[in-house]
Amino acid sequence: MVKIRKIYIGVAWPYVNDLFHLGNLTGAYLPPDIFRRFHKLSGNEVLMISGSDFHGTPITLQAEKEGVKPEGLAQKYHLLDKEYLQRFRIEYSLYTSTHTVNHRRVTQEMFLRLLKNGYIKILKTKQLYSETAGKFLQDRYIEGECPYCHCLEARGDQCEKCGRALDALELINPYSKIDRSKLVARETENYFLDLKKLQPVIKKWLSARKGWRDWVKNEALGWVEEGLRPRAITRDLNYGVALPIKQIPQNQRIENIENKILYVWFEAVIGYLSGAIEYSQKIKKPNYWKKFFYDPQAETYYFVGQDNLVFHTINWPAQLYAYDEKINLPTNVFVNKFLLLEGRKMSKSRGWFLNNQELLQNYAADSLRFYLALNLPETKEFSFGWEDFIKTNNNVLVATIGNFINRAFSLAKNNFGRSFVFDKKTVSREVEAKIKQTLQLTEKQINQGQFKEALAIIVDFCVFGNQFLERTKPWEKIKTNRNEAEMVIKNSLIMVANLKTLIYPFLPESAEKLNQFLGFPKISFKIGLNQWQYQLPKRIRLAKEIKPLFAKIPKEQIVLEKEKLVSKNYPPSRKATEGKPTTPPAGGLLTKIDAD
Repeated sequence: MVKIRKIYIGVAWPYVNDLFHLGNLTGAYLPPDIFRRFHKLSGNEVLMISGSDFHGTPITLQAEKEGVKPEGLAQKYHLLDKEYLQRFRIEYSLYTSTHTVNHRRVTQEMFLRLLKNGYIKILKTKQLYSETAGKFLQDRYIEGECPYCHCLEARGDQCEKCGRALDALELINPYSKIDRSKLVARETENYFLDLKKLQPVIKKWLSARKGWRDWVKNEALGWVEEGLRPRAITRDLNYGVALPIKQIPQNQRIENIENKILYVWFEAVIGYLSGAIEYSQKIKKPNYWKKFFYDPQAETYYFVGQDNLVFHTINWPAQLYAYDEKINLPTNVFVNKFLLLEGRKMSKSRGWFLNNQELLQNYAADSLRFYLALNLPETKEFSFGWEDFIKTNNNVLVATIGNFINRAFSLAKNNFGRSFVFDKKTVSREVEAKIKQTLQLTEKQINQGQFKEALAIIVDFCVFGNQFLERTKPWEKIKTNRNEAEMVIKNSLIMVANLKTLIYPFLPESAEKLNQFLGFPKISFKIGLNQWQYQLPKRIRLAKEIKPLFAKIPKEQIVLEKEKLVSKNYPPSRKATEGKPTTPPAGGLLTKIDAD
């Protein structure tokens, strides 16, 4: 009996202060979609959760710039992100937001559980205060010099240059991002997650991880070895998830508690849990989420960009363990490095970025998915280059994969019509062995999160298909041995029939068209039905009209696209961080998430 795997996939929750860019797609959204499609095709039970992070200072900053309320801004980009995720064919079991009644409830419940279990401390610390604004400033409103790498534009929570998580007080010469005024340190009281107390558990767990990308595990262990410190989980703000004040014992309430909210780094990741619970309620199976979070046989995977490494390899596992020692910690955290553009870090403010609206107007989603998947920054940064993108599209997607498919269909229709019948004697041992080998190798690579390698194997399979036709020359055999020519063409059709399975996780739209051209029913999924295996069709009836799946891009586009990248006086590297998600959250939007 085939083992049905329970696969939970958590995808990074981006801020909705703008439309996500191609770096977000490459780093966090495309890889889990490939993973999800593969596992669904394999007959496994899959739950993929994400949504828009409605809170945090990037949103309040942008809202202030636009003169609108944070909720309105977040909802606007929530809907836009959902639209463009769908256009890139990124699909979720549920795409929600952190601004729902359900998320507030689950977040507050986790806070209370951690407080009861002794993993939250109350500490008085100094925080940066703006005398000009008359208030404490949050991390994203603060910039200064990084004490480690001395980047002059480090944020109050993280230095994007060296990747270190920072306390704003560590910055040298901190100033307000709003008016560039100097900031002073004043004392305030907050709740802290006691990461120091959780350090032995996290170190033991991390050390035992197998199958993780070496650089990810090493970097996470490096942070642990340096020593984890308690980290504040509340801030002086009026927008976000408020504390459940009435349920907090009097002797555990902090000063000025009415003006505190739960810090976004702490509450946003709880969306992985709250989203799973929301989905369970939606399908009217309230305990469904427990199959993934409590079954020891279940597997939980998280997909994030490099700037989220610490939060998902240390902080989120710590929160989960502190919440319930029996809950499943991550099986693996797939972290991607940054996507560059023509060798430089993307920046919307400097005009050095790729506009999703224009990209999808001018290029097929599968062409973009193919190029990005073939070059995913799994172990090192990758630079999107217009010349490289267009050459890859024309020379690999069109001239290798598309060419093999077109040749097989043309030879079949032009010489033997549209209908073909197959049996075990039809397929050659060589072709059958190559198909089975390709399926096995790609399965192994995808399971390990090595998606670019998996796609390279599929490209190699199409190279084999073209070489098979060149070697057997059915266009010549048709003149001397029609039966032998037909067998060659049937073998090429068997390869194409299996190719539609292989490309589905990467190029879903093209796979569905190919499926239609072959005369097969629409691709569907059923738990326990493994379609990721060698398939010998009984019959193929080709469609009357078959068009090329992929189109060449004129080389002239290279110059045109590069001309759009107008960037005056581009300074040293600095990463742009944006990205968001979709539909109105179940339970309705909360203009303010109440405390009680």
